[in-house]
Amino acid sequence: MEPTPTDDLSEADLAARGLSRETDIVLDARGRFLVAGVPFEHEGLAETFAGWLDRAPDGRYALRNDLHWVYLTVEGAPLHARRAEVAGDEVTLVLHAGERAPLRPETLRAGPDGALYADVRDGTWAARLSPEAALDLAPLLVEHEGGVALRLGGRAHPIAQVDDPLAPARGA
Repeated sequence: MEPTPTDDLSEADLAARGLSRETDIVLDARGRFLVAGVPFEHEGLAETFAGWLDRAPDGRYALRNDLHWVYLTVEGAPLHARRAEVAGDEVTLVLHAGERAPLRPETLRAGPDGALYADVRDGTWAARLSPEAALDLAPLLVEHEGGVALRLGGRAHPIAQVDDPLAPARGA
């Protein structure tokens, strides 16, 4: 996480300035930001918040800008893929805030909700594929050993059914 001007302030110092790191901001399982239970109506603001998503020094999810960072609650995957772009033997996931991440097919998995998930960034961030992103992969899906696999680069990558899709893929 990049440093901000408030990093060296204690919680008491923050409170004295009318600041806190605790918020009622939630990123829900569908990838919507809510404040006090109300979804953001302004798409630009939601995109800005998605671009600020980071991890705090203690590992909790945070929103970080150049001035301050605050905690938020993440109810599902922290990242959400809107689309999957297929070009030859490569797939790029298009995340919120314009972020692009290569799909590592060995990390693709299906959760109990039927949604597809993959590891992105440094491999410790789970991304939930939207229905549109999953449909973008449909031409690459094949039956394989009694299940489903993603055929990419002449190789079938089995898509595991997992109980906890937020945990990093095993063996990836």
